[in-house]
Amino acid sequence: MTLPATWTGRRLRVPQGVVLHYADVTKDERGWSGSVPVTKAARTLIDCAASNVEPLLVRDAFEDAADRGLVERASLPTVVSYLRKFFRVEKHR
Repeated sequence: MTLPATWTGRRLRVPQGVVLHYADVTKDERGWSGSVPVTKAARTLIDCAASNVEPLLVRDAFEDAADRGLVERASLPTVVSYLRKFFRVEKHR
């Protein structure tokens, strides 16, 4: 779960299994899944790459998002750079 960066020092009771991250998410990076606010695919992929999430998971999510038209490969150089360390990644799609 991502909370505003200004909340870093707050004492919160965090349920078991929930991991808190602190960052400022712009309106352009947010969307909705039903009534739940979520980060859009591009922001999620960038966060995953920056956090060194399992490369296979990032690659699969990246491919799925690109195939569904949720992201353009060229708009995510951070993710492409991360994935190139592990896999051959196409430059353009």
